Amino acid sequence: MNIKIGIAFVITTLVIASAGIVSSTVFAQQSQNTHFIAKLSGKTAPGFGPNLSLNATGKATFTVTGGGKAMQYSVNAYKINHVGDVTLVLYARGHGHSPSNVVLVRRAVTQGPTGPINGLLVQGTIKPSDLVGPLKGKQMSVLVKDILDGKVDLWVTTTAAQLIAGKVIPASAMELAESAAPSANATAAPSANATATKH
Repeated sequence: MNIKIGIAFVITTLVIASAGIVSSTVFAQQSQNTHFIAKLSGKTAPGFGPNLSLNATGKATFTVTGGGKAMQYSVNAYKINHVGDVTLVLYARGHGHSPSNVVLVRRAVTQGPTGPINGLLVQGTIKPSDLVGPLKGKQMSVLVKDILDGKVDLWVTTTAAQLIAGKVIPASAMELAESAAPSANATAAPSANATATKH
């Protein structure tokens, strides 16, 4: 009898452990499909000149919401001034080719330059109606697929034609936790006009 009880206990333990592993795996897969991150640094981009690297850095997070019909975003930048545009760009034919704008997160034309920035730059929600260029008229699922395919970058440009940028990629649980924590670099609050919210 004791042997049977012991075997039953072991089997039950294994089933519970397996369920936990499956649950963790499913959560990880769901996170990779709904949470994204971009780490920004000084870059040289097509049409921006020979050397536009900055000491500035940044980090952005994107979360699919509304049953896949919207995407919340938050962009933080550090040691950067005179920020003009914040844009999601699509390299439809790969990074060896010129990109196309697909989401105009922030536009200097309508909002003017802002800075200095040492923390939150912009946050808001992207909806299908915000998609432009080759994604105009498409659903959010198309943007998500392009992100998963490694075709989407985030650009933060200044009025001095300087740029920090980074690829938007699936975020790990650790990266999400780090993004939620206050940054040690954020020693100064953004100016009153440094935060813009869409919709």
